[in-house]
Amino acid sequence: MGDHAMSKPDTPFPRHWLYYIALKILLIAGAIALVLKLYGLW
Repeated sequence: MGDHAMSKPDTPFPRHWLYYIALKILLIAGAIALVLKLYGLW
């Protein structure tokens, strides 16, 4: 933990961090929808 602790973002492709976050949300929502379908709650 030196001066460069926060120099780079944690995302694999920093230029497209917004798309990365949106993709993560879509994947989580898809997984939740799939589970709800499998258990007959939706």
